[in-house]
Amino acid sequence: MPDPLARRADAIHQALVVMEQQADDDDLFALGYLIPQVPLVMEMVEYDPENVLAEDFDDVFLEWLNDAFTNDAMSQDDQHHIRRLWDRAVQEAETT
Repeated sequence: MPDPLARRADAIHQALVVMEQQADDDDLFALGYLIPQVPLVMEMVEYDPENVLAEDFDDVFLEWLNDAFTNDAMSQDDQHHIRRLWDRAVQEAETT
């Protein structure tokens, strides 16, 4: 059985990479922050692939991201920018 969490993470990660390739300079920091976070989350999360939905990745990732913001003392402006790009990546992943 395929792993829905891993598929979702891969789709979002790929969307972020494509976004980075086409990004304006203003988005490069935020995308550079987001892209490595996706595989980190997948390395750290413990789950049973048979008992998760693909969308569960989004919740796990956002919880991770909020913790990362706190640990990195991220400014509110940077947090907002990163979340906006995250939302766009999620939408892109859903259309592919």
